[in-house]
Amino acid sequence: MRTGKLPEHTFKRSVMNPIRYRSKDIELRAAVGHDGAVFGDMVTAMATTAFCYTGNEIYALDNALNNVIAAGGMPFAISVTILLPEHSEEATLRAITGNIAKKAEEYQIDVVGGHTELVASVNAPTVMVTAYGRKLWDNRHKAVKPGLDIVMTKWLGLYGGAILASLREEELTTRYPKSYIETAASYMGYTSLMPELAVLQTVVAQMPSCIYAAHDVSNGGVFGALWQMLSACNCGAEVPVEAIPVKQEIIEVSEYYDINPYMMNGQGSLLLVASDGEALVKAFRQAGVAAAIIGITTDSKERKVLVGEEERFLVPPKGDALNAVFYGQPIPV
Repeated sequence: MRTGKLPEHTFKRSVMNPIRYRSKDIELRAAVGHDGAVFGDMVTAMATTAFCYTGNEIYALDNALNNVIAAGGMPFAISVTILLPEHSEEATLRAITGNIAKKAEEYQIDVVGGHTELVASVNAPTVMVTAYGRKLWDNRHKAVKPGLDIVMTKWLGLYGGAILASLREEELTTRYPKSYIETAASYMGYTSLMPELAVLQTVVAQMPSCIYAAHDVSNGGVFGALWQMLSACNCGAEVPVEAIPVKQEIIEVSEYYDINPYMMNGQGSLLLVASDGEALVKAFRQAGVAAAIIGITTDSKERKVLVGEEERFLVPPKGDALNAVFYGQPIPV
């Protein structure tokens, strides 16, 4: 198996299929297109700094919280597991916990537990975050029907472009002005869905039946997230590629490394299936969150991306485009 997220067929075969026990208390289970679980009025999800190129515990924190939000929850607490290589300095641990504590305070999220250990088999600090939330709305994937709007917040490839700009600044400035790369790196400040959550609270109160399904964009980029969300909804879609919001700095950074920005880690962006996409987009924009309608659900099982006059089809994500840069793996197609 290659470094990075498991392919969908491997995940189903070796992770999901062996799990036999199915409690009736679980309303929504973790699966393809569901990165969180719902039971009663609780939502929970987990994330980790599995990518050694991040070196950033806030990635795991935001990813776990984003998963809870996409599952229809309002996060209120996290637990944190920190695994360190043997002989790590206490200063390393203090820096990790300090960063998490600062961000949790900013989000008004309680740190309610966790585990810390030095492990011989670990060669880099690894942080795993489990987030807990209270259910805000019901994800109704199975109720999705043709003609619903697909809404996307922010822009594609946010995290991927920002981490490339941060870690490869010297290399990138051989082609682009330093200020241009600094702008790309600054998009790291947009990788949380907490701004979207504030809007969703109002939307759910005013239009309780507007949202049918949601999925956060992370590994595999917007194309991967679309595939997974539509798989959970068991429906098709048509998405004009020009409707997907972009930032030119992100496009340029990905083009430098000859990788597809539509398949690059887009943490910080949210996909939603909604009955009134225009009202939802208006609510986001009024709160200062960029958003756009990028497509529509269809009665076909085909998941089409329209590129001018050409029709292309989404496929299960095979990894993230960033792996080609950091791990030297073939670029997923």
